[in-house]
Amino acid sequence: MIGLVLVAVPLYLWRRPKAASTVETPDAGASSAAIDAGPPPDPTRQLVAAALDGGVEADGVTLGKVWVDNCQRPGPGKTPPEQCDRQPFFEEALVKAVLENTSCAPRLPKGGSISFALRVDFQHKKYNVFAGRSGTVRHKQATEMVKCVQRSLPTPDWQSVQHQYTRYVIAVLATYPPADRAAQ
Repeated sequence: MIGLVLVAVPLYLWRRPKAASTVETPDAGASSAAIDAGPPPDPTRQLVAAALDGGVEADGVTLGKVWVDNCQRPGPGKTPPEQCDRQPFFEEALVKAVLENTSCAPRLPKGGSISFALRVDFQHKKYNVFAGRSGTVRHKQATEMVKCVQRSLPTPDWQSVQHQYTRYVIAVLATYPPADRAAQ
């Protein structure tokens, strides 16, 4: 029995299937490099990942870390934000929409910040963006920017998005430079 194991294990390790990326053909040349490279990387993907991890600056706009401000189930009681599960689809969509719409930002002489809050309701399958309380720019000044961000959000596949609660408020703080510095 021991002899069989001593012969079988090395044979298996020697003959086991190899990963496709390690197999090279000598005549493939440069065409295989183009195939392995795949599509070009999305430049906003790295910015989105950085904002989810702790903040990023792009085109003079500084985004803070994305956070889940609120979550709840139907009925009485409140859930502390620390116990809310993350919503990667909506978090990424919000950050990407804010970064893509910096041209809609209001021209403020001293600069300012807008707290973008995304309210997601899984029970009624709808969402909306509004200006949160954390920012210095609110209500009428932030309305156009909020509309731009709302229009840029993709429509979710409600069945495939994992969630623990029925309602969420996801937020990110965007700080915009002064108007005279933004024009440079």
